[in-house]
Amino acid sequence: MPQSTSANTSDSPENASPNISLNPDIGLSEAEVADRRRRGDINVVVMRSSRTFKDIFQENVFTLFNVTFGVVLILMMALGQITDAIFSGFSVFMNILVGVAQEIQAKLTLDKLALLSVQKVKVRRDGESKEIPVGEVVRDDLIELNPGDRAPVDGAVLVSQNVEMDESLLTGESDPVAKQIDDIVLSGSFCLAGSCVFRADKIGNESYAVKLSQSSRVYKRVFTPLQKKIDVLVEIFVLVLIVAAFLHVASSLNSGRTMVDTIRYASVIINSFVPAGLILSISVAFAIGAVEISKQRTLIQKINAVDSMNSVRILCTDKTGTLTQNKLVVKEIVPLGDTDEDSLRELIALYTNLMGSQNSSAKAMATFTDKPRSPAKFVSEVPFSSGRKWGAIAIDIGTTIMVGAPEILFANPEMQERAKQYGRQGLRAIAVVTSEDSFDTSEKNPALPNNRRDRGLVLLEDSLRPDVIETIAELRNKNIRLKVISGDSVETVASIARQAGIAVPDDAVFTQKTLEAMDAPIFSRAAASGAVFGRITPDMKRRLISSMVKRGGYVGMVGDGVNDVPAFKEAQLAIAMNDGAQISKDVADIVLLDNNLSALPQAFSAGDDIKQKILSTALLYLTKNIMVILTISFAGFVQLPFPVEPRHMTVLTMAVVGFPTIWIAFGWLKPVRLENFLRDVLGYSCIAGIFGAIAMTIGYVFSYYISGWALLKVPYSSTVINTEAFADIARGQAQCVSTFIGMLFCLFVFWHITNISIWKVQTLFKNLTAFILGCLSVGISTVLMLAFPTFFQIEVPDQFGWSMIIFLPTASFYTFRMMQSSKLFRHLPRYLSQP
Repeated sequence: MPQSTSANTSDSPENASPNISLNPDIGLSEAEVADRRRRGDINVVVMRSSRTFKDIFQENVFTLFNVTFGVVLILMMALGQITDAIFSGFSVFMNILVGVAQEIQAKLTLDKLALLSVQKVKVRRDGESKEIPVGEVVRDDLIELNPGDRAPVDGAVLVSQNVEMDESLLTGESDPVAKQIDDIVLSGSFCLAGSCVFRADKIGNESYAVKLSQSSRVYKRVFTPLQKKIDVLVEIFVLVLIVAAFLHVASSLNSGRTMVDTIRYASVIINSFVPAGLILSISVAFAIGAVEISKQRTLIQKINAVDSMNSVRILCTDKTGTLTQNKLVVKEIVPLGDTDEDSLRELIALYTNLMGSQNSSAKAMATFTDKPRSPAKFVSEVPFSSGRKWGAIAIDIGTTIMVGAPEILFANPEMQERAKQYGRQGLRAIAVVTSEDSFDTSEKNPALPNNRRDRGLVLLEDSLRPDVIETIAELRNKNIRLKVISGDSVETVASIARQAGIAVPDDAVFTQKTLEAMDAPIFSRAAASGAVFGRITPDMKRRLISSMVKRGGYVGMVGDGVNDVPAFKEAQLAIAMNDGAQISKDVADIVLLDNNLSALPQAFSAGDDIKQKILSTALLYLTKNIMVILTISFAGFVQLPFPVEPRHMTVLTMAVVGFPTIWIAFGWLKPVRLENFLRDVLGYSCIAGIFGAIAMTIGYVFSYYISGWALLKVPYSSTVINTEAFADIARGQAQCVSTFIGMLFCLFVFWHITNISIWKVQTLFKNLTAFILGCLSVGISTVLMLAFPTFFQIEVPDQFGWSMIIFLPTASFYTFRMMQSSKLFRHLPRYLSQP
């Protein structure tokens, strides 16, 4: 075992205890534990429920946009344009501040909730087995591992009962690794089968898993569909920004624009082209959404799982522990052949009492049979695993007892069919066979003896969770297709699935055996069309999920056991039960703290609400950005001065984007439903931005060229103003008019996404909060600019200017809405697709 060898050759830390002699049955005393705590030899645990404060700060502050924009702001301040620098950076600074504050608040809430799912381990102290939080483990503690338990620290094995460890999370190798006495158990690996006791030698930062994570330079970040769309959009904006920046520099050189103006207007261009606030708004929405979903007793361990919940269209679930309560009881034992009931009961009692660790089925059988009467002694064991589907115990009287799947252990087809009949009744049938032949326990996959004797069946019963039928109905109403993938017999799984309300056509039921016989295309179709998959191994479960994902489905997986971990890694959303195996909770994106599927529909609904908030925010940001970008371009075509100053841009952004997105994010306003990102968000924003830019440009050009009105403001006794002063007056009024036009047009867009139509008065009263907030935001911004015209570098508009401010955005938005509802726009996609 090369993994164990390499781990064992590492130097011991200086503060490590010497290899003391410990009695595996007793462990440390309380005095020894207290002594190690005083020395600081305690396992320091960092909660992984959410990002660290450092991560939150870095990801919100040190972005490409912020760094680039920061350089521009520094240059502006160096050139004496401190006020413009402050105004240019104000909206970005507020976005950063709000983003960091909200994510920290979400982190604190989620960390408190994460304490409910913190890993606990069993240690032996003073001769007793105790369950303690992983953070209370001290050096030299004796830790017990059973199937599903994750090793919290590194250490040498002291007692091994055919334990098999899965180190795939550390090494990438999926094959189980058998551990013998003195072999090293690595932190981060988990017990697959058997059981063991190992000593905590390397704890905290000394452990293998922590060192691996610290030395790794590759971080795989999984993006949701919405994040991918937004990222592509931002990349396009950045590419266009590069071209625009080059043209801006060339234009400045040709027009003789000063360095100060070049830098000032560069800040406007950057602020217009890169929707940095949109990225921050998404992070804030995810953080707020995680807190909202946590109210359903659902722990979000990966923040973007909020969006994934809304994207899931296929939900795969295990049977035991998810659809059922995992409270197995033996309903009946059925002797076969010449075996009587007492003999069968004794075989079951021997197997369950001599095995190294008991799963839920074994515990139910042990409770039913009680202690064995025979004095037979344990010889060897093949621990039960979900991959083999059977386990075995060899006893000293020359008999091997095997327990597992009837279709694997029973050689007689009639007996296999009998077991299937019980499965169709919703019962779990477990075969009991014996053999006089022994098996080689040193082999990785020991073969079954040929001369097996069928001894009987154990029929286990597990009831559905009380709320599972209503939950399944709610999920189906959300257009989520459910599939059940289980290691139980296909007959039992299909029966339970039908009881739960899942549609299971006869041609949508598959077994491991039938799936293995399929070629790749047929397997892919079976994975997509199947509703129930029975007797499935963990690797086959992984292959099924992978195939569904490759066919374009967004797949979620609900599970609670070790056998679900490979599937969790393939699924786009992994959901674990809180009372499941620790390793399943470690890998999962979401943990259901109350172990109830009923939390999922409400959590999915909350995820959908968050997505709607993000789409509405994106629509506002993109409309404003596209409108300003095109206005700058149009003004450049007619060789007019820059139409927007940094101060105007800040007021415009805060009035019609910044404040509205905050109101929507906090749930004060409910936006209209947007279904499709490309059509409802990007398509709408592009067209609305064009119409808004036309209105802004017309207002800017007319106000600039008809600025003779401005001369009326100059007293007759004054000296004749020169050309430069006249140009300043014209530009000040034109910029003010265009800014107010853009503000009013974006206000109409904001009202539209809150279901207000300015042409239908009744909608104003139905959505009075949105109407009042919009009026206040734009009204205060307008009054602020008019009250300090010199500070904002504007000229108060004259009568003609105010006429354009009222008429142009109203007419432009009306035309836009008319064209949206026209036959041409409705059939445009079809027209464009025709040859």
